[in-house]
Amino acid sequence: MKPESGQQEVPLHPREIDGVPAGAIRAQLQRIVESETFARSERMRSFLSFTVQQALEGQADRLKEYVIGVEVYRKPETLDPRYDPIVRVEAARLRAKLRDYYETEGTTDPVTIGFRKRSYAPVFEFRRAVAAAVGAAANGGAASVAVLPFMDISRDGDQEHFCDGLTEEVIHALAQVAGVRVVARSSVFQFKGQALDVRRIGEQLGVGSVLEGSVRTAGQRVRITAQLNSALDGYHLWARTFDRTLGNLIGIQQEVSNAIADRFREQPAAMTVAAGRG
Repeated sequence: MKPESGQQEVPLHPREIDGVPAGAIRAQLQRIVESETFARSERMRSFLSFTVQQALEGQADRLKEYVIGVEVYRKPETLDPRYDPIVRVEAARLRAKLRDYYETEGTTDPVTIGFRKRSYAPVFEFRRAVAAAVGAAANGGAASVAVLPFMDISRDGDQEHFCDGLTEEVIHALAQVAGVRVVARSSVFQFKGQALDVRRIGEQLGVGSVLEGSVRTAGQRVRITAQLNSALDGYHLWARTFDRTLGNLIGIQQEVSNAIADRFREQPAAMTVAAGRG
Protein backbone atom coordinates (compact mmCIF):
# COMPACT_ATOMS: atom_id res chain seq x y z
CA MET A 1 0.00 0.00 0.00
CA LYS A 2 1.39 3.39 -1.00
CA PRO A 3 1.75 6.05 1.69
CA GLU A 4 -0.83 8.83 1.74
CA SER A 5 0.02 12.20 0.26
CA GLY A 6 2.52 14.08 2.39
CA GLN A 7 3.80 10.93 4.11
CA GLN A 8 7.15 9.29 3.50
CA GLU A 9 7.42 5.55 3.21
CA VAL A 10 9.71 4.25 5.96
CA PRO A 11 11.96 1.40 4.74
CA LEU A 12 11.86 -1.84 6.65
CA HIS A 13 14.90 -2.67 8.71
CA PRO A 14 16.66 -5.57 6.95
CA ARG A 15 17.01 -8.78 8.94
CA GLU A 16 20.30 -9.39 7.21
CA ILE A 17 22.68 -7.55 4.90
CA ASP A 18 25.00 -9.27 2.41
CA GLY A 19 23.84 -12.57 3.90
CA VAL A 20 24.94 -11.58 7.44
CA PRO A 21 22.20 -11.43 10.14
CA ALA A 22 21.62 -7.99 11.65
CA GLY A 23 22.38 -9.34 15.12
CA ALA A 24 25.79 -10.59 14.02
CA ILE A 25 26.53 -7.18 12.47
CA ARG A 26 25.64 -5.36 15.69
CA ALA A 27 27.80 -7.74 17.72
CA GLN A 28 30.74 -7.18 15.36
CA LEU A 29 30.34 -3.40 15.50
CA GLN A 30 30.45 -3.61 19.28
CA ARG A 31 33.68 -5.63 19.16
CA ILE A 32 35.33 -3.07 16.94
CA VAL A 33 34.32 0.11 18.77
CA GLU A 34 35.42 -1.43 22.10
CA SER A 35 38.76 -2.64 20.73
CA GLU A 36 42.20 -1.29 21.61
CA THR A 37 42.76 -0.46 17.93
CA PHE A 38 39.91 2.05 17.98
CA ALA A 39 40.30 3.16 21.61
CA ARG A 40 41.82 6.55 20.71
CA SER A 41 39.92 7.08 17.47
CA GLU A 42 36.65 8.65 18.56
CA ARG A 43 35.93 10.22 15.17
CA MET A 44 36.44 6.93 13.36
CA ARG A 45 34.25 5.13 15.87
CA SER A 46 31.54 7.70 15.17
CA PHE A 47 31.98 7.34 11.40
CA LEU A 48 31.80 3.55 11.61
CA SER A 49 28.86 3.45 14.04
CA PHE A 50 26.82 5.96 12.03
CA THR A 51 27.28 4.21 8.69
CA VAL A 52 26.62 0.74 10.07
CA GLN A 53 23.51 1.92 11.90
CA GLN A 54 22.20 3.59 8.75
CA ALA A 55 22.71 0.34 6.84
CA LEU A 56 20.88 -1.61 9.56
CA GLU A 57 17.98 0.82 9.30
CA GLY A 58 17.74 0.32 5.54
CA GLN A 59 19.19 3.77 4.82
CA ALA A 60 22.49 2.82 3.16
CA ASP A 61 21.53 4.73 0.02
CA ARG A 62 21.72 8.07 1.86
CA LEU A 63 25.35 7.58 2.94
CA LYS A 64 26.89 10.36 0.90
CA GLU A 65 29.74 12.75 1.69
CA TYR A 66 27.41 15.61 2.52
CA VAL A 67 25.24 13.58 4.95
CA ILE A 68 28.24 12.15 6.80
CA GLY A 69 29.96 15.53 6.93
CA VAL A 70 26.91 17.19 8.48
CA GLU A 71 25.69 14.41 10.79
CA VAL A 72 29.00 12.89 11.92
CA TYR A 73 31.46 15.77 11.73
CA ARG A 74 28.94 18.53 12.54
CA LYS A 75 29.78 20.55 9.45
CA PRO A 76 27.41 23.38 8.55
CA GLU A 77 24.59 22.69 6.12
CA THR A 78 26.43 24.85 3.62
CA LEU A 79 29.10 22.13 3.36
CA ASP A 80 30.40 21.61 -0.17
CA PRO A 81 32.36 18.31 -0.34
CA ARG A 82 34.21 19.55 -3.41
CA TYR A 83 36.11 22.04 -1.26
CA ASP A 84 36.10 20.27 2.11
CA PRO A 85 37.50 16.71 1.77
CA ILE A 86 37.10 15.74 5.44
CA VAL A 87 34.82 12.77 4.72
CA ARG A 88 37.07 11.36 1.98
CA VAL A 89 40.14 11.73 4.20
CA GLU A 90 38.45 10.14 7.21
CA ALA A 91 37.05 7.30 5.09
CA ALA A 92 40.56 6.44 3.88
CA ARG A 93 41.81 6.46 7.48
CA LEU A 94 38.91 4.25 8.56
CA ARG A 95 39.62 1.68 5.84
CA ALA A 96 43.26 1.53 6.98
CA LYS A 97 42.27 1.29 10.65
CA LEU A 98 39.87 -1.57 9.91
CA ARG A 99 42.65 -3.43 8.07
CA ASP A 100 44.87 -2.99 11.13
CA TYR A 101 42.12 -4.26 13.41
CA TYR A 102 41.46 -7.42 11.40
CA GLU A 103 45.18 -8.16 11.17
CA THR A 104 45.58 -7.95 14.96
CA GLU A 105 42.73 -8.07 17.48
CA GLY A 106 40.11 -9.14 14.97
CA THR A 107 41.92 -12.05 13.33
CA THR A 108 39.38 -14.55 14.69
CA ASP A 109 36.24 -12.39 14.40
CA PRO A 110 33.46 -14.13 12.43
CA VAL A 111 32.27 -11.05 10.52
CA THR A 112 34.16 -8.36 8.60
CA ILE A 113 32.97 -4.79 8.16
CA GLY A 114 34.58 -2.79 5.38
CA PHE A 115 34.11 -0.07 2.78
CA ARG A 116 34.73 -0.19 -0.94
CA LYS A 117 36.67 2.66 -2.51
CA ARG A 118 34.52 5.69 -3.34
CA SER A 119 31.67 4.26 -1.28
CA TYR A 120 30.52 5.12 2.23
CA ALA A 121 28.04 2.26 2.61
CA PRO A 122 29.58 -0.53 4.70
CA VAL A 123 29.80 -4.08 3.37
CA PHE A 124 29.59 -7.17 5.57
CA GLU A 125 30.90 -10.68 5.12
CA PHE A 126 31.06 -13.91 7.09
CA ARG A 127 34.64 -15.14 7.39
CA ARG A 128 33.64 -18.76 6.82
CA ALA A 129 37.11 -20.27 6.89
CA VAL A 130 37.99 -18.43 10.10
CA ALA A 131 34.69 -19.29 11.77
CA ALA A 132 35.04 -22.96 10.91
CA ALA A 133 38.63 -23.08 12.14
CA VAL A 134 37.84 -21.23 15.36
CA GLY A 135 34.81 -23.39 16.05
CA ALA A 136 36.82 -26.56 15.52
CA ALA A 137 39.67 -25.30 17.69
CA ALA A 138 37.29 -24.31 20.46
CA ASN A 139 35.83 -27.79 20.39
CA GLY A 140 39.14 -29.61 20.30
CA GLY A 141 38.83 -30.22 16.57
CA ALA A 142 35.42 -31.86 16.98
CA ALA A 143 32.30 -31.29 14.94
CA SER A 144 29.71 -29.32 16.90
CA VAL A 145 25.94 -29.45 16.53
CA ALA A 146 22.79 -28.13 18.16
CA VAL A 147 19.66 -30.29 17.86
CA LEU A 148 16.62 -28.01 17.81
CA PRO A 149 13.32 -29.36 19.18
CA PHE A 150 11.47 -31.23 16.45
CA MET A 151 8.31 -29.41 15.34
CA ASP A 152 4.86 -30.97 15.41
CA ILE A 153 3.23 -30.08 12.09
CA SER A 154 0.42 -32.63 12.37
CA ARG A 155 -3.09 -31.40 11.62
CA ASP A 156 -4.26 -32.07 15.19
CA GLY A 157 -1.04 -30.81 16.81
CA ASP A 158 -1.07 -33.73 19.24
CA GLN A 159 2.49 -35.02 18.79
CA GLU A 160 4.38 -32.60 21.07
CA HIS A 161 5.42 -35.30 23.55
CA PHE A 162 6.63 -37.52 20.72
CA CYS A 163 8.61 -34.59 19.24
CA ASP A 164 10.25 -33.78 22.58
CA GLY A 165 11.13 -37.41 23.14
CA LEU A 166 12.58 -37.70 19.64
CA THR A 167 14.70 -34.60 20.20
CA GLU A 168 16.11 -36.02 23.42
CA GLU A 169 16.86 -39.36 21.74
CA VAL A 170 18.75 -37.63 18.92
CA ILE A 171 20.78 -35.55 21.38
CA HIS A 172 21.63 -38.69 23.35
CA ALA A 173 22.58 -40.67 20.24
CA LEU A 174 24.83 -37.91 18.88
CA ALA A 175 26.53 -37.55 22.27
CA GLN A 176 27.77 -41.12 21.81
CA VAL A 177 29.49 -40.34 18.49
CA ALA A 178 33.24 -39.85 18.77
CA GLY A 179 34.41 -36.47 17.45
CA VAL A 180 31.01 -34.80 17.83
CA ARG A 181 30.09 -32.27 20.50
CA VAL A 182 26.38 -31.74 21.14
CA VAL A 183 24.69 -28.80 22.85
CA ALA A 184 22.79 -29.77 26.00
CA ARG A 185 19.00 -30.18 25.98
CA SER A 186 18.46 -27.26 28.36
CA SER A 187 20.27 -24.92 25.95
CA VAL A 188 18.40 -25.90 22.79
CA PHE A 189 14.89 -26.11 24.23
CA GLN A 190 14.91 -22.34 24.75
CA PHE A 191 14.39 -22.13 20.96
CA LYS A 192 11.32 -24.37 20.97
CA GLY A 193 8.54 -22.92 18.83
CA GLN A 194 10.71 -20.07 17.53
CA ALA A 195 11.44 -19.45 13.86
CA LEU A 196 14.99 -18.11 14.02
CA ASP A 197 17.82 -18.00 11.51
CA VAL A 198 20.09 -21.02 12.06
CA ARG A 199 23.09 -18.73 11.61
CA ARG A 200 21.97 -16.67 14.58
CA ILE A 201 21.39 -19.82 16.64
CA GLY A 202 24.80 -21.17 15.64
CA GLU A 203 26.46 -17.92 16.67
CA GLN A 204 24.66 -17.87 20.02
CA LEU A 205 25.43 -21.50 20.85
CA GLY A 206 28.91 -21.58 19.29
CA VAL A 207 28.29 -24.54 16.95
CA GLY A 208 29.10 -25.27 13.34
CA SER A 209 25.81 -26.92 12.43
CA VAL A 210 22.17 -27.01 13.47
CA LEU A 211 19.88 -30.04 13.14
CA GLU A 212 16.17 -29.37 12.85
CA GLY A 213 13.21 -31.53 11.96
CA SER A 214 9.48 -32.06 11.98
CA VAL A 215 6.87 -34.73 12.71
CA ARG A 216 3.62 -35.12 10.78
CA THR A 217 0.99 -37.81 11.24
CA ALA A 218 -1.85 -38.94 8.97
CA GLY A 219 -3.98 -41.79 10.21
CA GLN A 220 -1.61 -44.54 11.27
CA ARG A 221 1.34 -43.12 9.37
CA VAL A 222 4.03 -40.78 10.63
CA ARG A 223 6.55 -38.85 8.56
CA ILE A 224 9.69 -37.56 10.26
CA THR A 225 12.04 -35.21 8.47
CA ALA A 226 15.49 -34.17 9.63
CA GLN A 227 17.87 -31.73 8.02
CA LEU A 228 21.31 -30.53 8.98
CA ASN A 229 22.17 -26.93 8.19
CA SER A 230 25.48 -25.11 8.25
CA ALA A 231 25.50 -22.46 10.97
CA LEU A 232 28.04 -20.52 8.90
CA ASP A 233 25.89 -19.76 5.86
CA GLY A 234 22.50 -21.39 6.51
CA TYR A 235 22.75 -23.87 3.63
CA HIS A 236 21.60 -27.49 3.92
CA LEU A 237 24.31 -30.06 4.50
CA TRP A 238 21.96 -33.02 4.17
CA ALA A 239 18.36 -34.04 4.75
CA ARG A 240 16.48 -37.30 5.28
CA THR A 241 12.85 -38.41 5.56
CA PHE A 242 11.51 -41.38 7.55
CA ASP A 243 8.05 -42.80 6.81
CA ARG A 244 6.83 -45.24 9.46
CA THR A 245 3.66 -46.87 10.79
CA LEU A 246 2.57 -45.65 14.21
CA GLY A 247 2.97 -48.27 16.88
CA ASN A 248 6.10 -48.61 18.97
CA LEU A 249 6.84 -44.89 19.35
CA ILE A 250 9.95 -45.39 21.44
CA GLY A 251 11.24 -47.83 18.86
CA ILE A 252 10.68 -45.26 16.09
CA GLN A 253 12.50 -42.60 18.10
CA GLN A 254 15.47 -44.90 18.63
CA GLU A 255 15.57 -45.96 14.98
CA VAL A 256 15.54 -42.38 13.71
CA SER A 257 18.09 -41.12 16.24
CA ASN A 258 20.46 -44.01 15.47
CA ALA A 259 20.17 -43.34 11.73
CA ILE A 260 21.06 -39.68 12.28
CA ALA A 261 23.98 -40.63 14.51
CA ASP A 262 25.25 -43.05 11.85
CA ARG A 263 25.21 -40.21 9.33
CA PHE A 264 27.52 -38.24 11.63
CA ARG A 265 29.81 -41.22 12.07
CA GLU A 266 30.35 -41.38 8.31
CA GLN A 267 32.03 -37.97 8.06
CA PRO A 268 31.83 -35.92 11.28
CA ALA A 269 34.29 -33.20 10.26
CA ALA A 270 32.14 -32.18 7.27
CA MET A 271 29.20 -31.50 9.55
CA THR A 272 30.49 -28.09 10.55
CA VAL A 273 31.87 -26.79 7.25
CA ALA A 274 29.64 -25.34 4.56
CA ALA A 275 31.92 -26.70 1.85
CA GLY A 276 30.89 -30.20 2.90
CA ARG A 277 27.24 -29.75 2.02
CA GLY A 278 25.59 -32.22 -0.33
